[in-house]
Amino acid sequence: VAVLADSYWHARKAADALEVEFGGAPAPDFSSNAHLTRLQARLDDPGYPAERVGDVDAAFAGAAKTVTADYHAPYLSHVTMEPQNCTAWVHDDRCTVWAPNQGADFVAQMASDITKLPLDAIDVKTPFLGGGFGRRIVLDYVAQAVTLAAAHPGTPVKLVWSREEDMQHDYYRPMIAARYRAAFDNRNNPVAIHVTTVGDGPGRQLFPDFGPDRNLDNSVIEGSFDQPYAVPNRRADFVFEPSPVPVGFWRSVGHSQNAFFKESFYDEMAHATGRDPVEFRRALLANAPRPLAVLERTVAMANWRGTTWKAADGREHAMGVALHPSFGSIVCEIAELSLDASGQVRVHRVWCTVDCGFAVNPLVLVHQVESAIAYGLSAALHEEIRVSNGRVENANFDTYPVITAQQMPEVEVAVINGGPPLGGIGEVATPPIAPAVCNALFRLTGKRIRSLPLARHKLA
Repeated sequence: VAVLADSYWHARKAADALEVEFGGAPAPDFSSNAHLTRLQARLDDPGYPAERVGDVDAAFAGAAKTVTADYHAPYLSHVTMEPQNCTAWVHDDRCTVWAPNQGADFVAQMASDITKLPLDAIDVKTPFLGGGFGRRIVLDYVAQAVTLAAAHPGTPVKLVWSREEDMQHDYYRPMIAARYRAAFDNRNNPVAIHVTTVGDGPGRQLFPDFGPDRNLDNSVIEGSFDQPYAVPNRRADFVFEPSPVPVGFWRSVGHSQNAFFKESFYDEMAHATGRDPVEFRRALLANAPRPLAVLERTVAMANWRGTTWKAADGREHAMGVALHPSFGSIVCEIAELSLDASGQVRVHRVWCTVDCGFAVNPLVLVHQVESAIAYGLSAALHEEIRVSNGRVENANFDTYPVITAQQMPEVEVAVINGGPPLGGIGEVATPPIAPAVCNALFRLTGKRIRSLPLARHKLA
């Protein structure tokens, strides 16, 4: 139901006054808690192969030691500071669309389909985004505005979603569960890794015909395999468990959860063998010069400490490390944190090194890294979409808190120009921040965090 008026406020008040009987939810019995149980129940399913290197079964059969850990990540909203909005104007056999978007050609095609005007009669104007992060790839808000404008030719129609509409009608980051298993020889060297990732992703839901293999949703599993660590036997499985919740591309897509799983697990592997997490990674990167250089630069910047210490603020501090390649770039981050008097996490500093091939615009690179760290840290600390009885419970920032300016750490960024090919920069600093923080928390508290957000956990 849409209300057209001479101002947003009048339209909003009129819409609120309407008595509308809506149909039921598409999946009225669905809850995020029950869905997590379904995901976890399938962690031992054989799955569809994403990676097969060596003989994993034989390596586990002959292992001197094995380590297993289960992880999961929740549904997340994009929470763009500017809610979804679009202005459309159908006039003189043309259509003009002003829309924050992440694909002007998609906007033009949608407007053409709705108005039945040819593509060369569609003008798309893209203002600066008030945040996209993958949300504005899906153009439901454009379809609404153009449909209303086509019904009222000659009059421009400006559509604005409320914060509640934006948060409760998102295309969320998927809820994913994963089981990681490692096998070690009698010298505590890892000889095999077996990963099972369970879930549903935006690749299947939004672009089912995209990609060479429809059985393998790379938007779910990317970052869980093809990693630089030298483990001779590797296996990664994808288990599809459908979700009725609409899911979409969230900044860094599958890497955002899989880096948390993977880098947390490598820390667990290091701890299981009694080794410093930096030294453990350093040994596994001995034949991977570019990732090793990124690790070493970050360790030097941070003046890495593998044990806790009492800082000038009188509290115990600790560091955690995470390294993750994505979108053609390699990023390492070290986070320093403590717990405040109320037991809440306080991240003081983050050191980040990026090798994206060549930094064409170093200042933009630094801005993107700072933004990506803020985005990932907010999710790690606070964010979780909860669904019950087929409906999203969260509605605004009172029930979906995000990071505040006071919680933002100081960020120091270094760039290594490692050479071609060039990689991305807009998303690549988001994946490592959650595991870096959680690995630091383990060193500080002895508590291993395997699910997010941290607000779920009692840390002190």
